[in-house]
Amino acid sequence: MNIFVYDAYLDKYKKTIRIIEESLNKLNLQGKILYLKNIKNLKEAITNEIGSGAKTIISVGNDKTAISIINILANISENIPMAIIPIGSNNYIAESIGVPNEKEACYILSSRRIEKIKLIEANDLLFINNFFIKNKGTIANIDNSYQLSPQKDGSIFVYNLPPKKILFESIKINPQDNILNLCIETKPNSKTHLPIKSIEIINEKEKGILDNFTEIKTPIRIKASEKSISLIVGKERAF
Repeated sequence: MNIFVYDAYLDKYKKTIRIIEESLNKLNLQGKILYLKNIKNLKEAITNEIGSGAKTIISVGNDKTAISIINILANISENIPMAIIPIGSNNYIAESIGVPNEKEACYILSSRRIEKIKLIEANDLLFINNFFIKNKGTIANIDNSYQLSPQKDGSIFVYNLPPKKILFESIKINPQDNILNLCIETKPNSKTHLPIKSIEIINEKEKGILDNFTEIKTPIRIKASEKSISLIVGKERAF
């Protein structure tokens, strides 16, 4: 049984939702819909559905929707596949796993190509895509062996999923190999990429951002987690 989790902001995408549901019906991919705006405890709701025989959880929304489900599945059932139907903006996770839009998402769900993706720990939080913090005032202790402290304005990224822009830079990032990619960007156009195992970030003034949504205070210890998520991916995924 398919369980579709609809985010609350989708009320303004009624026409898009109608088209998606028509496509799902044609592909015989109907299922039960959980509306986030009507749910007090999403973890409890998903746990109950899995206990009742749910075979696939589908995030219908954006990265924020997907991240909330990923964190739940990683802690209750890593083997239940998750799919993403991206709607609106901020869908970088879907883009990285080869799901370019809502129409293609329906066919990708039907094809059911599954890849297990390693999650990343940032202190006691999990993330799947990336970490970001400003260069200014940041000290980075890398692999317990050396330290970097960029002096120029710019940004520090830690990637687990490769964004499309990196594909054009011939940088290989594989979210299945326990290796992270550290990218230090300084203005105007300087970039340094380093494969790393772990990193500790310290900045007394700036907070870090996980998966473009969640703020986290430093010091932050980032490393590959033992937890994974099974994602239904497209042929055009970036890894």
